[in-house]
Amino acid sequence: MGTQFEHDFIPLPENEFAVAAVERLFAETPAIDPPLLFLFGPSGAGKSHLVMQALEAFHHRYEGVRQRTLSAYEFATLNMESAAGEEETAAQLEELADLDVFVCEGVQHFDRQTWLQKKLILLIDDILRSGGRVILTSQLPVGAYEQTHPKLVSRFHSGVTASMAMPGVESRKRLIQYFAAIHDLEIHPTAVEQLARKMPVSPREMHGAIVQLEAVQRLEEREIDNGTVEELLAFQQPRNVPSMTDVARSVAKEFGVTVRSIRSPARAQTLLIPRQVAMLLSRELIQANYSDIGAYYGGRSHSTVMHACQALTRKSSGSPELDYRVCQLRRVLQGQPIKPR
Repeated sequence: MGTQFEHDFIPLPENEFAVAAVERLFAETPAIDPPLLFLFGPSGAGKSHLVMQALEAFHHRYEGVRQRTLSAYEFATLNMESAAGEEETAAQLEELADLDVFVCEGVQHFDRQTWLQKKLILLIDDILRSGGRVILTSQLPVGAYEQTHPKLVSRFHSGVTASMAMPGVESRKRLIQYFAAIHDLEIHPTAVEQLARKMPVSPREMHGAIVQLEAVQRLEEREIDNGTVEELLAFQQPRNVPSMTDVARSVAKEFGVTVRSIRSPARAQTLLIPRQVAMLLSRELIQANYSDIGAYYGGRSHSTVMHACQALTRKSSGSPELDYRVCQLRRVLQGQPIKPR
């Protein structure tokens, strides 16, 4: 089980309790009874990152761990296919009950979905009964759900509930310095302060901002100072943020393919690069989560999208032509003028 993120999870004061809760869940003997964690927080706060890094460490400590991570969309799809008589899918659902660790991401999407809620209740009970551990992530606290089965609410509250809050100014400074270091970005100390104070965003969005500044430094050979940060902040002001459809259309036009083809499950080699570019730009410009991007592009999994984004980044660094096309698409979708070659 290799790491699925470009960098390590950064513990911050705002997520201290969540980190401790995950450590307790993955202790040799879980220090949570029942061993269930309900982890909530806004998109980009680091829920998936924290969980996946802890899971990787758990796999290193113990051999033969049976683990499965599903998005709400993937869980719903498995149950619908099973109900339609798909024997292979039904067998997969049965195997979930014997897992050592089960992670379901984005459970807020089950709100008002009574049938799926009942399926999740049964699965949680089966896993806990057999000695497994359960992690459920959500963008909302349970109290914000509108129509959820009382038994499922009870399961959510039965273990430990932890939140992942947005980082404050000091934590944002730490994130900026860390991300700048891993991207070999030289950024003036006053620019760090300016960016931290004027950009109250999630760790994921802050990483995206540093990636943009790194591109400016690399392509335009500019110093990253207060002026450069001001330009970035100007583009962060309320504006028409592109949708995933906008991204798909622009990428399809650039690469001479159809939107329908890059959104399909097809694995043709001619679609590989365009689809990876579209996924990466959806992540960078829209801050869409991996599960939503995967659902849009042919029902692909969270991990598939992460690997696609990482693969495209590596390919771009070794291909000036591809890097130029990605940068031009990024500028077009942000409403910036196209740079000459």
